[in-house]
Amino acid sequence: TACGDGLTYSLQLMEVDSENARWSQDGVDVTWCGSAEGLFEALAGGAQHVEVGAVEDSRAILETLARASGQLLSLSLVGCHFDAAALTSLGQLMAPTQLQGIGVSNNPDIDSSTWVAFWNQLPRTVVKWDFGDDELSDEVLPALAHRLAAAQCNVHELLLDGNDFSDLSALLPVITSSPQLTELDVGDNNVLDASVIALAAVLPGAPLTTLGLGRNAISDMGALAVVNVLPQTNIHTLHLDSTQIGDTTLDALVRVLHSTQLEELHVDETRITDAGVQRLCSALQGSRLTFLEADNSNLSEQTKAALEAIFGSSASMQ
Repeated sequence: TACGDGLTYSLQLMEVDSENARWSQDGVDVTWCGSAEGLFEALAGGAQHVEVGAVEDSRAILETLARASGQLLSLSLVGCHFDAAALTSLGQLMAPTQLQGIGVSNNPDIDSSTWVAFWNQLPRTVVKWDFGDDELSDEVLPALAHRLAAAQCNVHELLLDGNDFSDLSALLPVITSSPQLTELDVGDNNVLDASVIALAAVLPGAPLTTLGLGRNAISDMGALAVVNVLPQTNIHTLHLDSTQIGDTTLDALVRVLHSTQLEELHVDETRITDAGVQRLCSALQGSRLTFLEADNSNLSEQTKAALEAIFGSSASMQ
């Protein structure tokens, strides 16, 4: 997946630690580094797109980046335990660059003002923003949205999963004013139905192709709002996994499926039943849906077999 116009990735050469990687395990070619020495070697070899995982020596990372920050086009730091001073220094290093993708994830215990100052230091060239698993709260979301608005509609991917957000209202103007925003992930937060309903209202006409809402305490009420507007969107990948949705959501999807762009659906760890899945299966012919994940949803072996017969390796079940 490209992070921006002309943004491609250097060949991934190192074995990826999947527990401390986000971009490197998504099928994109990113050079993954498990040490400051590995980062040095990657940059010395001309890498422009790197991910650093679980390297706790932030000083060594910063010293290495200082030598070659100008060549970077994308940088993801996962579980590197940056403190406020290190994050501030990182912002100073990145400010004069042409960076297109930035990620600082699994990096909790940073105060809100430091995050806001860091975002404001980043160059206007950034189109991919990844701040997952940082324990960010609602109070920082307006400031982040304000910074994204300053990007002059140049936001392509926004990954905010694994935080403490419950109120998404500050993000709604970003969605409506970003004509190239194709991916939004707000999964694994504290988002409830009311926020999802408000989000659904701005989806028609938006450029989003991937929407992550999984692992939130949303029910059929919130999911229905999204499903009902799918025909007015370009969404082809929808995550509703680990939520409280049930057959009501699947039945709504059956009614609109042929009018949507939906190709990939995640409803694992939900309240769906055999009957709901069977009704969905009966509506598949002529639709674009080719991947279904329904792990651990208490489906019978008969239903699992039917799904495997339809989707083959594109059906994920346990």
